[in-house]
Amino acid sequence: MKERAVIKAVSDAIVEDGAQLVSIAGQSVLLLPQKALFIPSSGSLVLADVHIGKAASFRSRNFYAPDGISDFDLLRLGQLVQKLPVTRLIVLGDLVHSQDGMSGPEVEGFEKFRAAHPNLAVTLVLGNHDRKVCLPPSWNLELVHGQMVEPPFVYSHELVKSKEGYVLCGHVHPAVTLSGAGKQRERLPCFWLRSQHAILPSFGVFTGSFTVKPSRTDRVFVVAHDTVVPVT
Repeated sequence: MKERAVIKAVSDAIVEDGAQLVSIAGQSVLLLPQKALFIPSSGSLVLADVHIGKAASFRSRNFYAPDGISDFDLLRLGQLVQKLPVTRLIVLGDLVHSQDGMSGPEVEGFEKFRAAHPNLAVTLVLGNHDRKVCLPPSWNLELVHGQMVEPPFVYSHELVKSKEGYVLCGHVHPAVTLSGAGKQRERLPCFWLRSQHAILPSFGVFTGSFTVKPSRTDRVFVVAHDTVVPVT
């Protein structure tokens, strides 16, 4: 009963803001327009592919990239943590981008986020980018190598087949192309839900995306104008 009340309270507050309440592996889950999902039963905010420091890495290699991108992503993340009854943040890999992107401001930015939310547990399922970076101890991360199993879910960075639960993963940065009247075409990030796994869109705003081709049995929810919209 308590779980049901939490789900109702959260969904009433959030669905009006453009989220979608769906069932995954028998669990009520909110797909958020910030490109993250929230599991009310465990208080878990789940996201993937933030790529902190990607713009700084580009600049270190003499490519143009705007400043302040990581700060913007962390601001969005902080707003979600404040708005929802989050007790734990689970990052499905690639929290950071590369070692040359770990400049002082990038490191300090996440330190400020941790200081603002001292009671928030942060679990990082290491992604291919994270494994190449010396992650600061000051970030206070619980690091997971491989997969983390917490039935009914298996948390992973890359897509894996598992008999231990429904897999939530990232890595792909999925997007779909929608077509409309007058030959209009729009490519949008999406949540890609399949029978045994779901692939989350990339949380970071400077990450790019990969166009996927869902089957007719898949469920796809695009993020469009701060709203999550089902398209299949």
